[in-house]
Amino acid sequence: MHWILQDGFLSETGWQALIATLTRFGLTYSVHAVTPKTGVLLPSPMLEHKHVICIGSYSMRHAARSNGWWPGVFDLYAQDFEQQRLHWGAHMLNYHSVVSTVEQARFNGEHMFVRPIQDSKVFSGKVFSSAAFHAWQSAICDPHASRNDSLTPQTEIQLSKPVEIYAEYRFWILKGEIITQSLYKRGNQVFYTSDVDERVAAFVRARILEWSPHEAFVIDACDTADGIRIVEINTLNSSGFYAADVQRLVLALEAAYAQ
Repeated sequence: MHWILQDGFLSETGWQALIATLTRFGLTYSVHAVTPKTGVLLPSPMLEHKHVICIGSYSMRHAARSNGWWPGVFDLYAQDFEQQRLHWGAHMLNYHSVVSTVEQARFNGEHMFVRPIQDSKVFSGKVFSSAAFHAWQSAICDPHASRNDSLTPQTEIQLSKPVEIYAEYRFWILKGEIITQSLYKRGNQVFYTSDVDERVAAFVRARILEWSPHEAFVIDACDTADGIRIVEINTLNSSGFYAADVQRLVLALEAAYAQ
């Protein structure tokens, strides 16, 4: 495949390993700036085929779709939180979330976790205080405000009570198998290691046997006082590498989609 990479990510964890792997195995790649929202690539890639995979921001899905690239971007937009909850039920960390639009959301308690229900990247999920949420909500719903992003009063979000998390893990899934994995947080401390608790890996294997939102995706899981839970899923093309085995991931994708 030809690998299209977004400029500006080369300092991120894992990107040097990505470049090194592509170079080591003679896989062609090009680096492009990506226009926010529209996903226009600058400069425009000059390719002789459509056998392309994109790595970078979620907006690259527009370029992949318009150019007919395959596999392009493994888009999860349609597999929102409601779909995940339908299939995985109480295995979801925020199973009891209330889903609402920004405009109609009601805050219940001193603190709540809030995130979009889709893997749209319009904002990052986080814990809000009541005062901070209402200020945020008012700014988005202000009819006189000028905004350049995709976040609107009609954006669907989920709200839930915060849960204490002991550790958080990321797994890269391809055609029903875990290809690589990483611990990325212990308590409130960012901590990257590929040494992952087998209990968590076994939990993830069981969940993807029940349902997979795509043949290639990323799933985040966590350990809590109530047991292991799914945090969320993410588009593989737009997910941080942490301590993943990047070479193993690249070669697995090549083996799956090479022509």
